[in-house]
Amino acid sequence: MLKRSYIINISILIIILIYINSIVIAQKIVSTSGEAQVRMERNMTEDDTRELAEQQAIINAIENAFGTYTEQQTDMTIKDGMTSFNIIGTTKVKGDWIETTDINFKENFKKEKTDNGIVNIKYITCEVSGKARKSRPKANIEYEILNQPSLYSRTRSFYHEEQLYVYFKSPVNGYASIFLEDDDAVYRLLPYVNMRDEFQSGVPVKRDTDYVFFSTNDNSYPGNPVDEQLLLSLKEDVEYNFIYIVFSEDEFVKPMLDDISMQKGRIIPKQLTNSKFQQWLARNRSVSEKFQDIRIKVSIEQKK
Repeated sequence: MLKRSYIINISILIIILIYINSIVIAQKIVSTSGEAQVRMERNMTEDDTRELAEQQAIINAIENAFGTYTEQQTDMTIKDGMTSFNIIGTTKVKGDWIETTDINFKENFKKEKTDNGIVNIKYITCEVSGKARKSRPKANIEYEILNQPSLYSRTRSFYHEEQLYVYFKSPVNGYASIFLEDDDAVYRLLPYVNMRDEFQSGVPVKRDTDYVFFSTNDNSYPGNPVDEQLLLSLKEDVEYNFIYIVFSEDEFVKPMLDDISMQKGRIIPKQLTNSKFQQWLARNRSVSEKFQDIRIKVSIEQKK
């Protein structure tokens, strides 16, 4: 039989170890800043240029904190389905961006010689500050955005009221969730609206298993009705939304959501503001190295 004092000492030791571990984790996150300037090309909108400038500024900030990536570095290989680098845009970096704490954009024009003579070309400069952490091995997940429940239907361009499907596969067991960002609102698409309570934060996914979410013919969760998702646009020209695929090997708690509503006879999924969603992502990134979110830009336009 253990003495009471011995039990107390063990409890104190456990608390100390947890405290030390939390400090070590916190120390891995560093503050950093970066800057990038992007030329606005003829086929780019101002929003496109700002997004690219922000991406490149974040890459610069991560490089300033942890150095640059080169193909020859042996610590950046994929092993057993795990990868120790992060991809922003199409660039591999050695760190994970946790949170943007400050961002500023500047515009300036430069006179350049073209086939049409001397013209003013717009450049956008992004200065960003935030928090980052050196990358650790995480699941190298596969995903595709589809407009039909088939991998032959890969696309990032949709028509108004066209159906959305998401292909997903992971090398490890874990939990997944999917969100749609539309301006200042973020809608939760997965888990499905009427799933059981145990699925409400994130649906469990099995390793090496193909999933096609939002397909009634591929319901991996019997007894839980599938939501068929249509992408909608009220604009006359092209509208852009962002799809977030969230995955973690560990369970995570969903953000606080407004309840579903009806609009013009359509069910509107549970939602929250974009600022609260970004705060939720930042908190999860900071406490778990196994938490990852992938942001994919899609376009929606009216049928001609």
